[in-house]
Amino acid sequence: MTHKTAAEVGAKLSENLKSVETTGEPVAIESDGRTVAVLVSAEDFALLQRLRQEEEDRIDNAAADAALAEPGESIPWERVKADLGL
Repeated sequence: MTHKTAAEVGAKLSENLKSVETTGEPVAIESDGRTVAVLVSAEDFALLQRLRQEEEDRIDNAAADAALAEPGESIPWERVKADLGL
């Protein structure tokens, strides 16, 4: 990963975009000596979004499985609908 200051990236934005697009290498953007953002290709960003969604789904499914495994009284769907006036 290349590290550049925000000023360096801004001064040559089109070059940095082209570099990320052609090489696939992200550019870490630094301000005050710390990384504040990373310039990545659209393809890498889409992959990150998919991975994040898959992880959220995995966590939600695990929570649902845990809830279903809890002992307790089952409430019939018809009763739930009646209680809600549906």
